[in-house]
Amino acid sequence: MASDERTTCEEVRPLVREATRGGLDEAARGRVHEHLAGCATCRSVAEEERDLDRLLEQQLPRYAAPLALRRRLEARLAGAGQPPAPRRRAPLRWAATGLVAAAAAALVVLGLRGQLRPPGEPLVAEAVADHLRTVYRDHPVDIESGGPHQVKPWFTGRIDFALPTVFAGNDEFTLEGGAVGVYLDRQAAELVYKRQLHKISLFVYRADGLSFPQADRVMGRVRASVRQVRGFSVIVWRDGGLGYTLVSDLNENDLLRLGTEIAR
Repeated sequence: MASDERTTCEEVRPLVREATRGGLDEAARGRVHEHLAGCATCRSVAEEERDLDRLLEQQLPRYAAPLALRRRLEARLAGAGQPPAPRRRAPLRWAATGLVAAAAAALVVLGLRGQLRPPGEPLVAEAVADHLRTVYRDHPVDIESGGPHQVKPWFTGRIDFALPTVFAGNDEFTLEGGAVGVYLDRQAAELVYKRQLHKISLFVYRADGLSFPQADRVMGRVRASVRQVRGFSVIVWRDGGLGYTLVSDLNENDLLRLGTEIAR
């Protein structure tokens, strides 16, 4: 597998998604693009990420903004332009204001979806999008499971926190492996489980600075929030300094059984 002198494929892979979406700072983005220029394998991963972004943009729902928010954005964008034109050019000014209003509405629908939801809901929306990426990938895991003693040590040095004990699976749920990802604005460990034909994603990430949805269920020794989104069950909880999100097209009772095993 090709790699350049500055970065290896293992270092680049977790950053590819954010780089293709315009994230990362300039220096990190430059390192990723430099590596991609010389590595056909990682370049194909980047192309897969772009294809997945386009697919998810088509499939994920879009939410209209509340009227009050649209008006505030329209007023802000209109006030950020040039000084008012002379009165005799009023028709052009009103036309421009109409374009600003349309642009503001488009920005709200396409770019601010996560901010229009109740606190904690971005965690839920991110889980569904990331789980779909896992389902659509040909190779969803970076390390295949030979048991928790193989999966957990693999994450050491690849994420910026210590991964707790990994649930090894049982007769009902099988641990398939793990991968390093980006969840919202931070690194995450993704563990992939399977029950019959259903794939299940568990995301583990640092909880600091995040707003969690209100817990409404008791799940073993922790309290968790359960949501239904577009046919997916999503369970979110916090345990110490880490956050956990479990998502699958399983029904919530089946997923709660897995969550209870994970949270022991």
